[in-house]
Amino acid sequence: MKILKNAKNISDYMTEADLVFTSAGRTTYELASLHVPTIVLAQNEREMTHLFASAEQGFVNTGLGARLTVSDIESIFIKVVNNFEQRKNMAELMKDCDLTTGRKTVASLIKKVIEE
Repeated sequence: MKILKNAKNISDYMTEADLVFTSAGRTTYELASLHVPTIVLAQNEREMTHLFASAEQGFVNTGLGARLTVSDIESIFIKVVNNFEQRKNMAELMKDCDLTTGRKTVASLIKKVIEE
């Protein structure tokens, strides 16, 4: 197991990871595109409004990380590590997230608004 802090080129590590802890920001999209099982701990109240990192998308979202104890985090980690089928299911749910058409979708929505 490796615990990285302030790592450079984090994507190099993401592709090799079996399980990742992250906040609820943009990194969740990167991890979903790589189908990496992820435990999410929101850093602040604003991140609590980010809805992508949900169980429906294949994440274990713990809510606001500051509200958890070390024991809570350890328990969640052990539960996920010891359940291969859960991690496999998480990765499968992430595969269902089509993140490849994002720019096209946004451009289409903007065009629609402009035309109205």
